[in-house]
Amino acid sequence: MEDDNAAQKSISSWVDSEQLRNAQLLLSYASDTGITLPREIIENIIRVKHSSDSGRPPADPVEMETSFLQATEALAKAVSPVTVASLRASYDKQDDTSLRAYFRARVLRSPMLVSRSTLSVRRFRRWALWTLLLLLIAQIYWVVGSSVTDDVTTTLKQVATDRGQKELLEREVRAIDARREEQKVNKNAQAADNDANDAQLDSEIEKKLNEINIIEARLVGYDKSTTLNYEILNSWNAYWRWPVQFLNRIIGSFSKNSAPNEKSELNLHQRLLKSLKTAQFAVNALQIYLLPILYGLLGAITYVLRTLAVQIRSLTYTPETDICLGLRMILGALSGLVIVWFIKEDSETMLPFVSLSQFAIAFIAGYSVELLFAAMDRIISAFSGNTKETG
Repeated sequence: MEDDNAAQKSISSWVDSEQLRNAQLLLSYASDTGITLPREIIENIIRVKHSSDSGRPPADPVEMETSFLQATEALAKAVSPVTVASLRASYDKQDDTSLRAYFRARVLRSPMLVSRSTLSVRRFRRWALWTLLLLLIAQIYWVVGSSVTDDVTTTLKQVATDRGQKELLEREVRAIDARREEQKVNKNAQAADNDANDAQLDSEIEKKLNEINIIEARLVGYDKSTTLNYEILNSWNAYWRWPVQFLNRIIGSFSKNSAPNEKSELNLHQRLLKSLKTAQFAVNALQIYLLPILYGLLGAITYVLRTLAVQIRSLTYTPETDICLGLRMILGALSGLVIVWFIKEDSETMLPFVSLSQFAIAFIAGYSVELLFAAMDRIISAFSGNTKETG
């Protein structure tokens, strides 16, 4: 009698275990999706369920357990790649701890339940929105800075060209004046010829003086725009200088009196040149480092969202997928940064797509990190090939 009670207790604990519920979940999924299963699999699982519900031990517990394990194994293969974990991640509900759910629960007086897959989609969707917003801000900031620095650089080059041309014209005017004075000193009997030469020299001087006046008018316009360009560059630089100055204040190496003293020692043109060099440094840093990282991250998030959509549609999403997708985002950001190193300065690339910009290449590298590995393999194979040939 005691042996029978022990057997019944053992079977009850077995049939009430998580494996029976998992088998019922897989069997329900197979039935809903129209997957054809052998009759023996269904009977073995149902037999164990009825035995568990009735609380009576089977005649042969070992045989029932063996049949049940074989049935669950065959059932798992039949519904693959869907698993128990993926079904629970899509079907099982849990309390929503988001801020939106909190306010909704306060209004409707009922907690909001969501699945693990829904929470994962929300999390990566927030990542996508914040990354896109940060990328747009950085891109607009870079475009404005690049445009301003290019305009100021062009203006300064034109100023230098005009000043050089003005100095050349002034030297020519002085040379003509010297020739005219020399002719006046060395007058001879041919007065008519001298008068003709004086008229020609006066015409040349007048022509060159007109050119000088035109250049001076342009230089006056450039001088007026110098103040405006300096203010624009200073305002642009202030946005990225603020975090640096904040860190300097924390470290204790920031001197408040250094900036005013420096401004008083430099004229407006020198301050404009300094602001231009500083802005060019920030523009290059954005173009070479920050923007490729953001584009690579955006490409990786695009791949993550696409993968999530496919997995949730096919009920193959599992909570462990979040770990892989998170690592994929990190690899995408690094790939976007590293692949820019393979682009030459003359806009020619060591990659198969020369016509794309570096930002487009960074996005593609983030979406498919295999692209970076393929480029590295090409370089390694080229070096290893040369090594074999020399060997």
